Amino acid sequence: MTAALILAASDTSGGSGRRPTDDVGGTSSIKRLIMVFQKAGIKRIIVVTGFDAESVEKHCAHMGVIFIRNEAFKTTDMLSSVKAGIDYLSIRCSKVFIAPVHIPLFSVETVKNIESTEGPIVIPKHNEKMGHPILLSESLFRHVMQYDGPGGLEGALSCDGVARRFVDVPDKGILVDTRTRVKLSGLVEKQGLRDIRVGAKIQLSGEKGFFGPGALLLLNLTRENGSLKQASQQMGISYSKAVKIIASIETQLGYKMLEGKKGGSGGGSSIITKRGLDFMKRYEAFEAECAELIKAAFEKHFNDIKSIQTGDR
Repeated sequence: MTAALILAASDTSGGSGRRPTDDVGGTSSIKRLIMVFQKAGIKRIIVVTGFDAESVEKHCAHMGVIFIRNEAFKTTDMLSSVKAGIDYLSIRCSKVFIAPVHIPLFSVETVKNIESTEGPIVIPKHNEKMGHPILLSESLFRHVMQYDGPGGLEGALSCDGVARRFVDVPDKGILVDTRTRVKLSGLVEKQGLRDIRVGAKIQLSGEKGFFGPGALLLLNLTRENGSLKQASQQMGISYSKAVKIIASIETQLGYKMLEGKKGGSGGGSSIITKRGLDFMKRYEAFEAECAELIKAAFEKHFNDIKSIQTGDR
């Protein structure tokens, strides 16, 4: 599986004064990055926060991403955020896109192009200039985690013996840094966010909706962490909201999804029940099957979607 790692821990307000939550052509930088990766088919997206973390997390808490905080962002460079993300992702994926939040204008097509290119490190180039996002394979995870030399991330990826694969793209957005006073007109339209694609969230309902992708993510993170509280923090939602989500599921189903286990000085833990795991497995299989059916129906009824959008019929 390929994941995406968005680096948003540093204070990027210098120069143009733009921050991750500020508007860039109708949508904030960080939301743009999340949407580009999601439309390219990347399902697991990690956002590393630090400066103004609560504001950033609240801004995109509803988008199904996972937050990790770099508490040492004031005294460390970008590499420390990369290490925090890879430490979490190393056992969960085989490739990771690395994308600084201040370079948010590359396109969906560019992400797909990079992902389809084989290599330990894949770096996009435009007019002979290297840009972002870069794609890092699992064969280099340990190297990056252990690197403590000069140059931060660039230094780690420029070491002798680290093979780099370059892919030329016609996308100027891989180079555009929103921290500088650069004109953004024309670049936003080329991202591909306005291209019509099928997208559906499968929600189960009783008297009201009680289970969907957000609830599934909350439960999966609880299973990984052994803690509902930590899972809610990673999703950027309050613990009280997480408790309400679980309570709503349990009320509708009529059985427990979580079992609490009291601990010592380290606190207790939350464990998914056997029936809860079975329900999650059923939903995941149902969701995947629905996605295939919806995709097929979309291709059947909107096979000429490009001509519909442009009016060229």
